[in-house]
Amino acid sequence: MGEGKCTFGTRMPVDIKMLNEIIYREVKHFRNYKIYRPNFGSIPVTGKFYAAHDQLKAESKDETKKVEDYHHNVAQTRAKGPRSKYPTPATENQSYGWDHKPLVRMDRNDRRFYHPKKESESTKIEIIILMSNPKNRAKRS
Repeated sequence: MGEGKCTFGTRMPVDIKMLNEIIYREVKHFRNYKIYRPNFGSIPVTGKFYAAHDQLKAESKDETKKVEDYHHNVAQTRAKGPRSKYPTPATENQSYGWDHKPLVRMDRNDRRFYHPKKESESTKIEIIILMSNPKNRAKRS
């Protein structure tokens, strides 16, 4: 055994190619932008007291107009729903209710498409449970 060396375990040699690949994969998703474009759709959690744009100060009419235009753009963008932003649902949850009009117009006289159910076993049981509740009896009386 050599003097001054750790005898606890051996350290694996560092593979530079592997480290370079890991760094490349992490960095390839980052982008640096020269111009800031605000995301009108996002909602800030809180204001930043230290941010220059959140400070109240005496502004010129031109700066006040810019701020009002910005607030107007934000309000308009938030008022729009996802239908105005995307031609089709962007997420799976948006697909539910995206097409609110039926594909085929329903004719209630056509028995192929219209099958109304007057009562089912579950609704009968639910009515019995609701009627047997003494609190509901007091409300009906």
